[in-house]
Amino acid sequence: MTSIPCNTTTRKGPTSSTDWIVTSSPTFRTLSSSSSDNNNDTQTITSYTSPSTQLRGLIVQTDEPVCSLHIILATESNGGTISSNNNNIEQWHHPDDGLPHTLEHLIFLGSLTHPHKGILDKLANRCMASGTNAWTATDHTAYTLSTAGGEGMLNLLPIFADHVLFATLTEEGFVTEVHCVNGSGEDKGVVYCEMQGRENTEGSLIDRAVMDLLYPKYTPEGSTTTLSCGYSAETGGKLANLRTLDILKIRRYHREYYRSDNTLLLVTGNVDSEEFFKKLDEVEALVLRRRDEGIPDGTNDRVGRPWINSFVPPMESNVVGVYPPYSSMDESGSKPSPLVINFPSEDESRGTISIAWRGPPYSSRSTWTHLSLLWDYLSDSASSPLQLAFVENDNPLCADVGPARDIFTEGYHQVWFSECEVQAMEVVVPLFFEVMAEQSEGDAYDLERMKTVIRRYRRRLLEASERRPTDAVVDGIIRNFLYGPRAGEKKEDGEVSQQDEIDALHLDTDILVFLDEAETKLEDASYWQGLIKEFILQRPMAAVLGKPSAATAKESSQKEKEREAAQAKELGEEGLKKMADILEAAMAKNEAPIPEDILTSLPVPDLNKVPSIPLFNIRLSPSDSLSLGIIPESVRDVKAEDADAILARLKSDASQIQMPAPFHADFTHIDSSFVFAAVGIDTTPLTTEQRLYLPILDEIIFKLPATLESGERLTKDEFVNQLHDQTVSFSCGVGLLGGSIPQMVYLSVQTENAEGNGLATALTWIKRALYQTEITGDAVKTAIQRLISEIPPQIRSGPSVAATVASELMFDSEKSNVVACNVLRQKPFLSKLFEKIGGKLGDEEMDVEEDEEDAVMAQTDSSGVEEIVRELVKIRKLLFQTRNYHAFVAANLGSISNVVGLVVNSLVNEANKPQPGRIIENVAASSVRRPIQTGGEGAVCGLSAIESGFLNVMSNGIKPYDSNRPALLVAIEYLTALEGDFWVKLRGAGLTYSYSISDSTDSELLKFGLFKCTDIPAAFEKASEIITEYALGKAKISPISLENAKASLAYQVISGRKSKLSAATSSFVKTFKGEKMDYDRHMLAGIASVTETDVIHALITYLVPCFDPSSNLVIACPPNKLDAIHEYFVKKGWANLKKVPEESLFDAFTDSDTNKPAATLPEKVAGMSMFLPGAFAAQFRCSCPKCDR
Repeated sequence: MTSIPCNTTTRKGPTSSTDWIVTSSPTFRTLSSSSSDNNNDTQTITSYTSPSTQLRGLIVQTDEPVCSLHIILATESNGGTISSNNNNIEQWHHPDDGLPHTLEHLIFLGSLTHPHKGILDKLANRCMASGTNAWTATDHTAYTLSTAGGEGMLNLLPIFADHVLFATLTEEGFVTEVHCVNGSGEDKGVVYCEMQGRENTEGSLIDRAVMDLLYPKYTPEGSTTTLSCGYSAETGGKLANLRTLDILKIRRYHREYYRSDNTLLLVTGNVDSEEFFKKLDEVEALVLRRRDEGIPDGTNDRVGRPWINSFVPPMESNVVGVYPPYSSMDESGSKPSPLVINFPSEDESRGTISIAWRGPPYSSRSTWTHLSLLWDYLSDSASSPLQLAFVENDNPLCADVGPARDIFTEGYHQVWFSECEVQAMEVVVPLFFEVMAEQSEGDAYDLERMKTVIRRYRRRLLEASERRPTDAVVDGIIRNFLYGPRAGEKKEDGEVSQQDEIDALHLDTDILVFLDEAETKLEDASYWQGLIKEFILQRPMAAVLGKPSAATAKESSQKEKEREAAQAKELGEEGLKKMADILEAAMAKNEAPIPEDILTSLPVPDLNKVPSIPLFNIRLSPSDSLSLGIIPESVRDVKAEDADAILARLKSDASQIQMPAPFHADFTHIDSSFVFAAVGIDTTPLTTEQRLYLPILDEIIFKLPATLESGERLTKDEFVNQLHDQTVSFSCGVGLLGGSIPQMVYLSVQTENAEGNGLATALTWIKRALYQTEITGDAVKTAIQRLISEIPPQIRSGPSVAATVASELMFDSEKSNVVACNVLRQKPFLSKLFEKIGGKLGDEEMDVEEDEEDAVMAQTDSSGVEEIVRELVKIRKLLFQTRNYHAFVAANLGSISNVVGLVVNSLVNEANKPQPGRIIENVAASSVRRPIQTGGEGAVCGLSAIESGFLNVMSNGIKPYDSNRPALLVAIEYLTALEGDFWVKLRGAGLTYSYSISDSTDSELLKFGLFKCTDIPAAFEKASEIITEYALGKAKISPISLENAKASLAYQVISGRKSKLSAATSSFVKTFKGEKMDYDRHMLAGIASVTETDVIHALITYLVPCFDPSSNLVIACPPNKLDAIHEYFVKKGWANLKKVPEESLFDAFTDSDTNKPAATLPEKVAGMSMFLPGAFAAQFRCSCPKCDR
């Protein structure tokens, strides 16, 4: 690669007087190549380095309306080893203590300049953000802020950096945010709660085992001390370690790693570089001032950059789970075995396998890119070698095969086999080696398929760069910060220059150069086969089999119950009181009020200065003649003459069509290099039974053989290969473009608009999927088995079970796709189909001799499959009619010829005379059962695979244009905002990791949720108390917090349209919610005018009923908490509340024979209810002018 043109100068900081080193270069090639917007040609990347503090800043200018700040630090958790010249080793913490993660949480609790807990997030909301955020990875920690426009982000930047570099790290913050024991002897804390919900999950247990095999402990030469590699650390923290951790270790970790020389401030978006430099220099001045004040910054505690000089030990041989290189296994005669671990699960039918290898070093950027291409070749589609061997066949071994990787100083690559049949797990690794050995030799490697993979990889990269430029470049920038060369460091032939540094940044972030290189290898199969040999077959391999275990589930639940009981007994009455007092005092200090002058120290940004994405919408309406017109309220930042010119062109094209429009269509003009085409399909015509088949149709629709207009026949594999070769992406599903409007199904295809042909290509594939494919028995059998294999993880997931049971309560089982497609309906339905095609479930045997059994099975297989195929063909014919369609296109309409003709002609099936089109409006409302109709139903479900709880409470919601909706949204944001009432009193008290209140205008339902909750009754009680105090007037709405909530809500509205495609699809989906194209602007205006009185009115009218027993309630919890939680809510008034052990989950809601709702009565619990349904909400009366009370 040739050097990137760059310019390096020095600039004196306006606040610090530091002589900054400033290097500018053109923007990344990926960004400049991804859009038709010529502005990218003038955008630049500018980096700043302080010679005084080594603080670094980087600005990447993009055209996004949402601007982002990332504060990045390299963080290593290796036990704290410090090696001095005399080789002394100090281990002051355990790698699994979770120091990076616990510190990440404590950063937000105050800084030396701004010591009040909550000030950062309150100011972030005021700056038109939705609070701040952060993540902890294996090798770094990143703090993030996204704002509407750049003004608010720049204003908050110095305050955010102050929190990161000069955090208070108080004992009280540790108690509430990390870990404590409450007055009942239970372990609490936000971090503890989070990790409790993750530690014993299937994926976490397997991944931890794999990382321990890949990066084992080691003993340095000449030492007797065993050390750990930071790449195998549980940076989130293991529960046992969190229970013994203290604030002193976290403070030391902060001192060593949170230093200016280990910090990068990255800004992306439509931000002025001069303004960024001023704010960056303010941070520099703060660091220098703190040094002058004698505040230690860890300068002498850690030598050098994290990771760069850390030893990465080799994998150990002769360890269970480590395989020698495949190429040497036969010679050695060894028979290695995978490491088997058990994870808790009542369902023991399916597990997961992960195998992994160490990869090349960080600097081998080309090899890493080519390995990604190789794994795509091996696994990315239904016609790829691994999918064909393990998934897409008559006897699939698992539900999916997918790769993963991490690039470290010496990273790893990995492949996951999910939901494997437990009885067949032992054959997965040998079969994998067979496939790899075959692909590595002879003519098996398909170079034509490899060409498709590279072309598609490039298209997807460029589309992602156009859609969300920040997301496309941030990983490469972080990797470069962690491992890239820096000016002044030593290299083989001298010293790293600024040019070397900027070249490395572009190489880490811009992989197009490596795709160009890969294309030169497309005639050479031996190159790709060489990668298989070098990085898969000729390297040691880690293999872990995760098996589900009901015994483990029971044992872990019982052990945890016994441990907490023993803890409470050991503390005794006096000790428990002391714990309660410590927690109460910590909460009191953390909740100390923030002075109003601080809360208003930053201005609310001007919403009018936030750029929007230019677009407008043209609608085709069914009528006797083709009716085309611009929807006036859809026009954003587009000149009237430009919009009119495009409309005239579409009308001219449409005049050649000899038929009336058979459906509605929306054409959205955006400045894009890509075309997105979709068709939404109303499922109203389907019967209850037919809806059950929708997941099968969804699974097969893009994986079938086809007969084209020319008579050419494509096999399934040919269809899949050509589809991948010509598209950026394709999808289908129940629910419109992401799951909203579940009574619709959709198909979509995205293509590159090369030479204006993108729309024709996209519609060609939609037409093929709708009309030209053949539903085959093989496809149906594979689909049924795959869908069955995907059921166990849904039952192990607390959120999944809570949502599924909620759908049973809230939707009409006769009409609703949500109900028909949920796991409680699909498992019995798919099980019957599986038997119909000749499969056997569990230990069932047919009562016939073996030869007879084979004959019966073959007959059952043939007739059963034919029956299912016939039903699917019937459903497809019923659905795929133009009267059920609403088409959508998002593209640069001015670059495409005959837009209307292409859409109409492609979606009309010549075999059927088009029926008159109709407007498809809100089809979801008819399938909803209102809580007011059902009278407070509910269920508490025990799940052995979870250690924390999940709650959903549903009540009646609101229509989109109800005058109260802006106030309701503001009330929700006021309560749930970061550092709002729920944050402080629910999460801050360690009762739950997360919570939510959401309203859906298409279903007109309101939902309150708790996520990873350690104490559901206490969290629910506290949330109800918060709402009650506002309703009774005991708590008052803060004018400042109200202003902040409105600013944060404005960001959320804008961020929903932060990319060109999301802005376009958002407009499309609004049609089916009963919203006009300018609904966002309508809501922003409404939000701006909301008063304190409006908020209280909305809270009493809509939120109070959510906590009344007339609402519907669903809980998923660990089995050892099932009885207590059920009893609590029955006494609260939910008399019609089922108690559902895991083994009864399916029987409690559906009759397996009829697939209709079960009539099981809830178990009775002694004790009087506190409230009858409706009585709780009836206590509160609103006295605002809207209410005649």
